[in-house]
Amino acid sequence: MKKRNTKQKMKYRLLFSIIILAMVFCSRKDDLQKGINAIKKGEYLKAITSLNTILNTDSLNSEVHFNLSVAYAHLDSVDKSFYHYVKICELDTNLQDDIQLKEMLANFLNLEPYASTLISMKRMNQFKGSFSPDGQKIAVAAAKRDIANIYLVKLDGTIIKKLTKRGMNTDPDFSPAGNHVVFVSDIDGDEELYLYDLTTLQTEKLTDNTADDFSPSFSPDGKEIVFVSNMDNIYHWEIYKINVMNKKIKRLTKNKYWDGFPKFSSNGKRIVFSSKRKSSEDIYIMKENGGGEKILYASPADENDPMLLNENLFFKSDRDGKWEIYRFNTKNKSLVRLTNNPYPDWNPRISKDGTKIVVSRKRKKRWLLYFINLSNPVSAELITAKIKMRRK
Repeated sequence: MKKRNTKQKMKYRLLFSIIILAMVFCSRKDDLQKGINAIKKGEYLKAITSLNTILNTDSLNSEVHFNLSVAYAHLDSVDKSFYHYVKICELDTNLQDDIQLKEMLANFLNLEPYASTLISMKRMNQFKGSFSPDGQKIAVAAAKRDIANIYLVKLDGTIIKKLTKRGMNTDPDFSPAGNHVVFVSDIDGDEELYLYDLTTLQTEKLTDNTADDFSPSFSPDGKEIVFVSNMDNIYHWEIYKINVMNKKIKRLTKNKYWDGFPKFSSNGKRIVFSSKRKSSEDIYIMKENGGGEKILYASPADENDPMLLNENLFFKSDRDGKWEIYRFNTKNKSLVRLTNNPYPDWNPRISKDGTKIVVSRKRKKRWLLYFINLSNPVSAELITAKIKMRRK
């Protein structure tokens, strides 16, 4: 009888221990999810409170350290973000390879988040490039001397085809179907928009006026092209769009300030552009047919040449003293510098899937094109090495 009671007591104790462990596990899981949800909402202090509760009983939880590193990074609590990132690496988890976290940490460490690869075209000046829809080719405005032509090239710089022969040719942009390239040429005396058909190899003139038309960009359906012109006032640069089929032009902005670098959003419902309506040049957004203009991103510095892919706004800015490329998330308001080098970076063009960037970088009085793969950030090993050096 006594042995039976002892066994029952042991069984109850074991059951009680299991219940307590289950309660602790569920509590940890609940706190972790609360922390993750708070980060998604931008409530970083709330996230830190929930996540630190778990660390009191589970200091080796890699998910907790990861989310704490993210939360502290968003709050610019650099040393605390570094501390938890090093813990992630020590725990040997693939969380250390999270791209967005490495981007933020690289910014803190003054590292280039992504490597840049030269698109070599011998000794040509390469002013601007635009990705084909599949991201495997680039339409490039490049010049051997003072006259630029449009070339179709591979990502390694191998020339596939030269699309123009005469005049100064710039500002290429691929159609969404990849069968046309729009560009600017002064072949008839002033800057007009032209359309090159990659199937028929024929060139069509789109605009025909005495003004200067430039900075063309296709709509996602390929039916319209947005561009900049001073056709209504030689001193006022405004944004227009043209129907590719009937060549009908519609004016989209009307003010006394510079409006430039227009591009359709990825869903085609909005147009982003830059304008110097205040003390600095800022990024604006408007409806596809004009109107409803509002600021999308602004700072005391100059920002321009925007492109909006879903919630991600890409642009160039001189906010850190020199022109670099940035990405701003319009939902969580996070800003990441994507380039960081001694040279000015201009004319950022993003691939359709948002995984590649081509930029024009001025080095030793020459403009060169560089390819940046946003799927391959700086290594975790380099980040941790830089963090440890910082601590010394």
